Amino acid sequence: MSAVKKIISLAIPMAGTNFINVASGFLCMAMIASLGHETLAASALMSATQLSIMVSGMSLLFSLSVLVGHAYGAQQYRDIGNYVQQAWTLAVLMGLPIMLFFWYIGPVLVFFGQTHQLATIVQSYFHAYIWAVIPCLLSTCNMQFGYGIHKKLLIITTSVMSVAVLLITAYTFILGHFGMPKLGVAGLGYALLAQYSFFFLFTTFFFYHEKSFAHFELFHYRVFQHLNLFAKMFKIGWPISAQMGGEMMSFFVNSILIGWLGTAALGAYQIVNQYYFLIVIPIFSISQASGILVSHACGSKQFQEVKNLSHASMGLAFAGSLIVAAIFLCFAKNLAGFFINAHDPANIATLHLVALIFCVIAFSQLFDSLRNVLIGILRGLFDTRFPMITGLFTIWIIGMPLSAFFAFALHFGVVGFTCGGLVGMMCGVGIMLLRWRKQVAILTKSS
Repeated sequence: MSAVKKIISLAIPMAGTNFINVASGFLCMAMIASLGHETLAASALMSATQLSIMVSGMSLLFSLSVLVGHAYGAQQYRDIGNYVQQAWTLAVLMGLPIMLFFWYIGPVLVFFGQTHQLATIVQSYFHAYIWAVIPCLLSTCNMQFGYGIHKKLLIITTSVMSVAVLLITAYTFILGHFGMPKLGVAGLGYALLAQYSFFFLFTTFFFYHEKSFAHFELFHYRVFQHLNLFAKMFKIGWPISAQMGGEMMSFFVNSILIGWLGTAALGAYQIVNQYYFLIVIPIFSISQASGILVSHACGSKQFQEVKNLSHASMGLAFAGSLIVAAIFLCFAKNLAGFFINAHDPANIATLHLVALIFCVIAFSQLFDSLRNVLIGILRGLFDTRFPMITGLFTIWIIGMPLSAFFAFALHFGVVGFTCGGLVGMMCGVGIMLLRWRKQVAILTKSS
């Protein structure tokens, strides 16, 4: 029971922070949807492209919370400051090529068969969003640092304030209120710039002036003196980046392929994904909390606690997923009504597809939740390569080929993509469970 309390006490602030951020994106997407059905379809490409690229960069920085958590458990405070400085440096270096890619995203989408009209809408968004890339990555560093040293209140408070900045600026620039021009999707890009800049500047200001952070020596520049720590961060982080980036890239590829099926299919896929990203929040928070707490337990040599934390996190994730499955199965059309008019005959095809996709997603997220939690536990044990290999294999070798086969060869359409993903998730859970049992058995014997 104590393990459950530990996970909940850390996961709830994480979930709250992430939920606030995703819910604000949810509201912003509703503003985008009000601009027209074609813009809603283009937003699927916007989201898939942004997530696939940004998550690849951000997840490389997720190793910071694990490393900070391990050092915090071992009371190696100066090392924590070293890791944060390395993460800031890495964020800036990663941001530059990402900005370049986003600038030329229009021709890339046209090359992959999207219409010039959709590509133009997407490009106008990314020409504004590129300035938010580096602030986003730097904010990720500060957030991971805060979680690693249990400064949960600071992170969630700053997140609330930064979301207020986002919603005000999005409402102003997307729809053209308060005397400002109506910028459409570009307005969302500038709003995200305001949000991430505020979060990074506010938290950094707090780190600098709060006396309890002095022993970390965050602002005593020494990056080039500790390149070994940079290498350690990269060694642990790149498999996380490859695994999560590969998963997000599958959303991008799916969006490209679904775009071939028409705007109704793409619109339905985007609506379901908005809810899917919402329910991933608590699961991802449990996963990340488990990784941090497991790393703490390893740092303080409490190996039996690793097993307790693992059981507790898997139980919590599965219980939450059952509730979500029931909601998806019973209220699919009600959920879709938030984005489109359910009584408009023009939306009948989209509503039908949304209901079918929700039926499949209700089951696939049960397996995905367990898989994500197991990945978090293994990260806490510094085991990141195996989850990477397993994740990429089950998605790209099993899930994606089956998705294409179901969608095009068997003519299941957009529903076929989710069916293929379900099979991949089931395979991934089985493999990850075997790996977890092996790793825990090794730790238990050594205690």
